[in-house]
Amino acid sequence: MKPLVLALILLEIIGFPLLLVWVIKTEDPIAVSLLVLVSLLGSLGIAAGCIVGMWNPVMKPWPPCEPAPEAVHRNFQSFKLGLLNLGWSVHVSVDQSHLHLRPARLIRWMGAASGSIPWNVMRPVSSTMVNIANHTLIGPRWCMELAAPNTD
Repeated sequence: MKPLVLALILLEIIGFPLLLVWVIKTEDPIAVSLLVLVSLLGSLGIAAGCIVGMWNPVMKPWPPCEPAPEAVHRNFQSFKLGLLNLGWSVHVSVDQSHLHLRPARLIRWMGAASGSIPWNVMRPVSSTMVNIANHTLIGPRWCMELAAPNTD
């Protein structure tokens, strides 16, 4: 995990309770502002930690490759991998051999990796859900049903 992510998580764990006590005792506007700032930064750190810990290990075996020229592209699609929900945060390209997933810029900034998952490693569960290496990936029907067009 990146040192910045760990620092933000530690800031949330240590800074939030201390600032909360300060806000409750003094009601100082500076304390309130710092509490809000620490909460926002800590939340970003926790989100980045979840992405790095859940999304990247699944994408690691399948590094990104260029989609075929005839691939269908759609931006800002919603995908869910286990407990991690990336709503409207993934750019998708679909060709005959791969499902190409590229997280949106903010999610990439938090550490999410892109990946090109071959269709042959996906086990269809429904028209929107597949299993990949013991992980459940849920995505839009238009692209996920290519893993098994007649499954529902």
